[in-house]
Amino acid sequence: MRTLLAILAAGAVAGLPVQPSAAGEPASAIVAHHQEGPVVQLAILLDDSGSMQGLINQARAQLWEVVNQLGRLSRDGRRVRLEVALYHYGDTPFLAAPMVPLSGDLDLISERLFTVNGGGGTECCGLVIHNALTQLAWSRRADALRLIVIAGNEPFTQGPYDWRSACREAAAQGVTVHAIHCGAQGDGVAGMWQEGARLGGGVFACIDHNRVEPAVRCPQDDELAALNQRLNATYLPYGVQGRAMLARQSMQDANAQAAAPAALAARAEAKAGGAYRNGGWDLVDAVKEGAVRTDTLAEAELPEALRGKTPDAIAAEIARRQAEREELQRRIGALAAARSAFAAAELAKLAAAGAPSLGEALRGAVAAEAARQGFSAAP
Repeated sequence: MRTLLAILAAGAVAGLPVQPSAAGEPASAIVAHHQEGPVVQLAILLDDSGSMQGLINQARAQLWEVVNQLGRLSRDGRRVRLEVALYHYGDTPFLAAPMVPLSGDLDLISERLFTVNGGGGTECCGLVIHNALTQLAWSRRADALRLIVIAGNEPFTQGPYDWRSACREAAAQGVTVHAIHCGAQGDGVAGMWQEGARLGGGVFACIDHNRVEPAVRCPQDDELAALNQRLNATYLPYGVQGRAMLARQSMQDANAQAAAPAALAARAEAKAGGAYRNGGWDLVDAVKEGAVRTDTLAEAELPEALRGKTPDAIAAEIARRQAEREELQRRIGALAAARSAFAAAELAKLAAAGAPSLGEALRGAVAAEAARQGFSAAP
């Protein structure tokens, strides 16, 4: 495929503002996230008015390609951790709060994307950018990559908050604004999308938001799907919400599969990478990250598979699942690379001139900004 596309702690961490936790991500996991670095923070702002269903569909289909690109970034030899936020802004009431605040819970981002169903006709670019700046917990670390990507088709100038001020405020805070206009370039320039990107220090692009990626059947698809199911079986849900989060993981597999033929493969690849972390509900990740000690969990909080076992037996089962997961992730990574090469060759035969998709525009914006700030793509 050619496309790419937490926050409640007991107190502010490293001077960061505190904001409500994303559903399913406990405060303990969030604290651990903020103590690490370098970080990539991406806020995606989508116009979801009635004419933008194609844009929303592209975001759903290409989310995991975006995750894979960002997850491969590194700085000074260190892999990044990823936080994503999501807004929709087809009408003013949608701007009261983000659909998802900046979070490492990537399944939550996917889940909320599939609840967006359009509505309204008041697209306020300046206001949604301002809200993203003031409502999200942006990192103050010097090694943070902070991006706002806004996409829509109405004039950038609409709304009660001055769009120029919003873009300048973002640039002053080290948050770059990348403006993706859904439509012809001339309309994007006339509608001030290009000027918004200039003021925000980001990239301006025009896309065909109704473009549908050709379906390519790859020889790796069946094995990737089978390995993805085996990967899910390595998870050990703990705590009050653990079982619900495990069910959500499977549901997002189904959503990816329904969104586009390549989306499930991209999601499997993302689940095999370092950006996909679930220490808030999976005991294997939690122990690996040092976020949880099994001897502090009540019996009722333990995964059902571990209840009644001795501490040594619990530790052995977690270690077994961790080793199995790492082997599956290695196999998925190799298969995904082979699939990507096969799909690229097939898509090249079908390629036609025209405007890019949301994913391709996102890929260009992220790559340009990452390179400018000293990030590189890890092998």
